[in-house]
Amino acid sequence: MEKSVWQLPFAVVSAYLKLQRSQYYPADKLKKMQLDLLQKLLSHAYRHTKYYRVLLDEIGLTHPEKIDWSDWSGIPLLEKDTLRKRQDDFLADNASRYGVTKDSTSGSTGSPLHFVLSDAAQAHKIASLLRSFRAAGYRVHAPTLNVQSYYYNDVNFKYSRLYNSLRFDSNRLHRESCLKLALYLQKFKPQIIIGFPFDILTIGKFIREAGFELPRPKSVITYGETLSEMRRALIAEYFEAPVFDFYSLHEGCALISQCEKGNLHIAEDFAYVEVLDSAGNSSVNEGNLVGTSFYNYSMPFIRYRIRDTVILDDRPCACGRQHRVVKQILGKQSDYIQTPDGRLLGAVMSHAIDQADGVLFSQCVQELLDLITINLVVDDHYNSESERKLEAGLRKRLGNEMRLRFNVVSQLEKTASGKTPFIISRLGNTYL
Repeated sequence: MEKSVWQLPFAVVSAYLKLQRSQYYPADKLKKMQLDLLQKLLSHAYRHTKYYRVLLDEIGLTHPEKIDWSDWSGIPLLEKDTLRKRQDDFLADNASRYGVTKDSTSGSTGSPLHFVLSDAAQAHKIASLLRSFRAAGYRVHAPTLNVQSYYYNDVNFKYSRLYNSLRFDSNRLHRESCLKLALYLQKFKPQIIIGFPFDILTIGKFIREAGFELPRPKSVITYGETLSEMRRALIAEYFEAPVFDFYSLHEGCALISQCEKGNLHIAEDFAYVEVLDSAGNSSVNEGNLVGTSFYNYSMPFIRYRIRDTVILDDRPCACGRQHRVVKQILGKQSDYIQTPDGRLLGAVMSHAIDQADGVLFSQCVQELLDLITINLVVDDHYNSESERKLEAGLRKRLGNEMRLRFNVVSQLEKTASGKTPFIISRLGNTYL
């Protein structure tokens, strides 16, 4: 039976109303809700997925509907490489009952992963996003400037009357497009600006340097890459507005957003998020994120190692939510690419390699203005067709003037601090 186009909007509204209530649950009620959801998810995964049926039998957890917290910590962590190699084993045999939407992500080191999401997982993610944006002052149909990849062929931006949204294509980010945008913004006057920190910062910089007046929105909402204190301060200065940061994953296993009081919170009612040290033990102050989506019954991800690092703050927040406070997110920190035609491309480039079969990790190193070396760590599935798909994805953003050199390596380049960024610039276009 074909699903109605109205089913997802209704599901989003239902999820939103539920999340509006649960965000203020007291700690004990919140913990009980989490355990109930995890018991149901794990029981479903045991009955309907090959991977978890074998895994839970191996560790003797044959009654997952009765787990407690000590049982939960004994479940092995799920690595991205395992998920990549054994995708079919994670797909529920009754996934069609819950909805199957294909998605992919590149991760912070250009490591492509394909998976499916259930309708409920999508609805709760959209609802959580709307809840988070509401804390930043966003309201449905408020005039909004959205900056992301739209792949426009002939224009830099378009207006959507349905959403009252001006949509700027971040793949066309250069000085001239920003100055054209500045003229339009004088009439449009967005209340909210949403996009990657690098893109928003660059738009503000170009417009300000040209002497145009910048819009003064209620707030700027950033996502998709690490928001450094310098970027936050510059964006706030350029647009004379508070900056609200937002962190989420395509996989739906974690969400962190900034509340009305200015603190970052882990959304404890959206997914079960653990902060673990390098040995896999619970960490009090700082560690890697490990997440479990409560709602993706089509392809359950249980104790999924995300690898982004957070620093926690044990002080309570005046907003009243019993959700852990995050002092800092240490995720994507990359340089940016400058194209021969003057465009500037930051973390948005990482999505260009999503369709590359056999690529475990990738990295773009800009050697010259017209030359990029793509370092690749690959497995046996990598072949000439993989390279063709990879180049096609990169060309969508870079165009045809840039020379691309593919280089299969055993490991990617690291910075002096030991980080492995997706983009390294030899031209001095460094991360701020």
